[in-house]
Amino acid sequence: VLRPGKMSLVTGSSHVMSGQSPDPVSGPGFFGGYTDGVMPGQYTVEGSQVSTGSVLKWFRDNFARDVVQASERIGLNPYDVLNEQSKDIRPGSDGLIINEYFQGNRTPYTDSKARGIMWGFNLSTTPEQVYHAIEEAVCYGTAHVLKAFKDAGFASTELVACGGATKSRDWMQMHADVTGVPITLTEVGDAVVLGSCILAAVGSGQYQSIPDAARNMGHETERIEPRADVHEEYQFYFNKYMETYPRLSDLSHDLVDHLA
Repeated sequence: VLRPGKMSLVTGSSHVMSGQSPDPVSGPGFFGGYTDGVMPGQYTVEGSQVSTGSVLKWFRDNFARDVVQASERIGLNPYDVLNEQSKDIRPGSDGLIINEYFQGNRTPYTDSKARGIMWGFNLSTTPEQVYHAIEEAVCYGTAHVLKAFKDAGFASTELVACGGATKSRDWMQMHADVTGVPITLTEVGDAVVLGSCILAAVGSGQYQSIPDAARNMGHETERIEPRADVHEEYQFYFNKYMETYPRLSDLSHDLVDHLA
């Protein structure tokens, strides 16, 4: 990610997004712009979600132990099984809205007292719908981060993703559908290792510049396009996601202060 418009999406227990801007952009809830942070003459901006993959792990460990045990007996990844069980659930998870603020919020609220919220349950809600709604919550949070950038004048035209979430093609498609931004996957999905090798290649003289090394060492394997109809269907639920925390933030703060 070395030119304006592109952003990296580093996934794992949390999500971190960073990108390059031609202008010194700044705004509430994200970090930067950092002058010459990656490339001379550009400004690096960064936003993030504290809890993403960690919320899926919380669900798996506490509410899907039967799936974990059955998967391990036959040598399958429990996440693959959970994804398969929930893949046909419609956008919005039948009206279940969740946010992923289990450890606070970095972007756009910068609020350490934020906490996870789930609403829309009914007697027909299934564990699969909850899992699916958590996946959607992470995608809503990613879209909210991108909105914070856009509101400050920095629009993203492409996400380059890496890390654990890229192992699920369906979840990556959900990220693209919710955000409305194409997602590129690379042959080497470990950004830390690949980035270190790129810098080492420049430092040792194998390549003359970071762009030259990145062009030769970073190989794109797939570009996931957002589906316009699904993106449109998600807008209602994304808006409800964004409305949820501002309405309940005072209660969240009171609860955290009471437990302190």
